[in-house]
Amino acid sequence: MKKLFLISLFLTLFACVGSDTEFLPQNVSESKSRKLLIKEYSPTENKVVINQGEYEIVEAYTTFKFNSKNDQTINKSFFAFSVRIKNLKTGEIGLSPEDSDHSQFLNFHCDFCGGINNDNLVLYYDDISKRESLDSIKIGFKDRNKNEKVVYFVQKK
Repeated sequence: MKKLFLISLFLTLFACVGSDTEFLPQNVSESKSRKLLIKEYSPTENKVVINQGEYEIVEAYTTFKFNSKNDQTINKSFFAFSVRIKNLKTGEIGLSPEDSDHSQFLNFHCDFCGGINNDNLVLYYDDISKRESLDSIKIGFKDRNKNEKVVYFVQKK
């Protein structure tokens, strides 16, 4: 009986989240091709240390997303700043599991606005008026000793 309940709970949760959920574009080229790209940014530093991992900042950009997979209208009630990173040791995109506690090793310099989405570091903005005037963004990257290196992302012209 307990297994039956857990299976039905799982199916209900899956149906609620649904396969219609639309996620942010994973990179600049996907954002461009789907006509969701707002601006591209350049970091003041290309290499950062997060916990004990060394990473290269591959790209940074602001983007919209669609309302859902079935509703391909651009959701203009918010936008996101997305940073794609690559682990220099493994060559993999995104944070390694041992470095992924973003509350300890990443400082988004805002309250409740940052996190990880599709292996990218993301800041969320619900004030849509900022999308055109946002000329620089800062993120702090901390090593295992909690020494923070602040990287500024400057809008490309």
